[in-house]
Amino acid sequence: MRITLSTSDKTVQLVTGKNEKVSVRAAESAVLRMFHALPGPAPEPAKPPIGFAVDSDTERADPEPAAADEDEE
Repeated sequence: MRITLSTSDKTVQLVTGKNEKVSVRAAESAVLRMFHALPGPAPEPAKPPIGFAVDSDTERADPEPAAADEDEE
């Protein structure tokens, strides 16, 4: 008898010989216990944070001087 339990990240397989007398219920129980005893997948490494920077080549121009009043002369 062969029982296989798998997910995307772990697999458990139980194989018994022809002369072994094991009930299907006992074999299924053993496979489930082994499956739950396995460690989960390793956590994914932390991704570097996304950052940004702002750079500008423009310069601030001084405002043009106000035109002098002609009356003040």
